[in-house]
Amino acid sequence: MMNFRNCLVSILILFSCSSENKEEEKGPERKMSFVLVDSVVVDVLEPLVIDDQQLVGETFLMRGQKSRKPYLVTKNGEVIKAYDLLNDSPNGIGFNGGFGYNFLGEDKWVGLSQAFFKNYHIYNLEGVKEKTLDTIDLGMFKVTFTFYQSFFRGFIKDGEEMLFGIESNLFDPNSLSKQNKNEPMYYDSVKTIYSYRVRDQFLRQFNSFPDTWEPRKERKYVGSSEPFIAYHRSKHLMAVLPKVSNQLFIYDFSGEEPVLLHEVNLSHKYRPKVIPEIAKEEEYTSSYPRFTELRFVGERILAEFKTRIPEDILKRLMTQSSRVDDLPEYLEAKRNFVKTYYLVIEGGKQVGVVEGLPVPGELDFTTESGKIYVNDNRNPKEERGYNVFFQLKFK
Repeated sequence: MMNFRNCLVSILILFSCSSENKEEEKGPERKMSFVLVDSVVVDVLEPLVIDDQQLVGETFLMRGQKSRKPYLVTKNGEVIKAYDLLNDSPNGIGFNGGFGYNFLGEDKWVGLSQAFFKNYHIYNLEGVKEKTLDTIDLGMFKVTFTFYQSFFRGFIKDGEEMLFGIESNLFDPNSLSKQNKNEPMYYDSVKTIYSYRVRDQFLRQFNSFPDTWEPRKERKYVGSSEPFIAYHRSKHLMAVLPKVSNQLFIYDFSGEEPVLLHEVNLSHKYRPKVIPEIAKEEEYTSSYPRFTELRFVGERILAEFKTRIPEDILKRLMTQSSRVDDLPEYLEAKRNFVKTYYLVIEGGKQVGVVEGLPVPGELDFTTESGKIYVNDNRNPKEERGYNVFFQLKFK
């Protein structure tokens, strides 16, 4: 009888463990991974980043990391055209180049000029300027630079050429009283997500921080950084991810106004369940793991975050030097503590996590067809006179 009882208990334990393992395999934190599929080699000396890829022809728009010069490149890496537009001629985009470049349909592209007041310049594929749109800036309140993420997307919607993006200079912080600038009411006022119709330059603005985002709902201040946004040009879906958050918001944007489809709860063992208040003076030192990227990858969404150097260590290093980034101790702490993780969202819920990339480099670009490109050109282990983009997919 004892042997039977022990055997029954063992079976129950095995069944329980098996059920738990199956739940873990299917749960929001199940382990997923990327695999290397191919690579794109571009024979250009200066480091490049990918700004966009055509939905149909798959030609790339790439940008020089330092020069900000635009390049038209085939899907196999052959340079079709290096555009000579970094000048102030009627056909130019300005000596400083562009913040980013994006296709506008299959036969045009648009560049956002890097100037005091930014303008959108529309070109054909030969590099001839067809139109310059009026600036949407209210003034110069904030300048943001990013290596990989363009600030806007170009696409065709209901036959209309459209731009969609986020622009910090659509909001004047001086419109708030001094005491409200660094308080929760800040989130009620910021409308920096926009759509911009090319034909008549009609602008629509949308609130950057959703009503049900936890810090806004609970009247908690966590910093003034803009959220990440992503747009699926085929399905006309918009995703919004505040950088300090455990929530992702997915909208149907097939109409004139975005309609909320999913509010996704995000989780990871290295993400606190309770979001702390972050005062303005603590935004740099806070060890809260902010989100750093948001991308559509086919039917899925990737939300990237990085763990950070513990606050006490960073503050101690800051007392040693005003240029903390140059300290050997800082670089060592960064290697030890700053790690990259990806949350995978599909069907309106989190379906898994990915720990790091299988190749050297950083996430550069993803496509609506499910391709992921990693850039290994900024700091390669060995110096080279060409660019390599590793193409990945989900395993």
